Amino acid sequence: MKINIFDNQEIENIDIKKVENITKKVLLSEIGEGDYELNIVITDNETIKEYNEKYRNKIGPTDVLSFEYGVNEDIIGEIIISVEKIKEQAPEFNNTFEEEFFYILIHGILHICGYDHLKEEEKKKMFKIQDEYYKNLFKTI
Repeated sequence: MKINIFDNQEIENIDIKKVENITKKVLLSEIGEGDYELNIVITDNETIKEYNEKYRNKIGPTDVLSFEYGVNEDIIGEIIISVEKIKEQAPEFNNTFEEEFFYILIHGILHICGYDHLKEEEKKKMFKIQDEYYKNLFKTI
């Protein structure tokens, strides 16, 4: 397993080692060890806005986009995460920037692992798992 992290922003300092460690723990638990890669791009609103409009036909920035290529592929997916959007929304959830960043990162990783939240039942399952990973990993890594 290889995690490629591209920090393409200067808005916040990101603990890249923590990003890598949390990502690896979730992936190991969900899909196991393997010869695969995951790309994580940490960026700003302008960049994620372009991806959101091009690939999801949605106007404006979002906090995270996950592109799942399949767990049997060499590169299983890409996560694009906007530091700027997370910084804006963290107070809405009574979170610090760091808390919100890692909560959203885990959300993106779960999408790569095949989870979704289009239906209410799927949403409950995904967010329950997301909450568990966050609770068990964020403070301990």
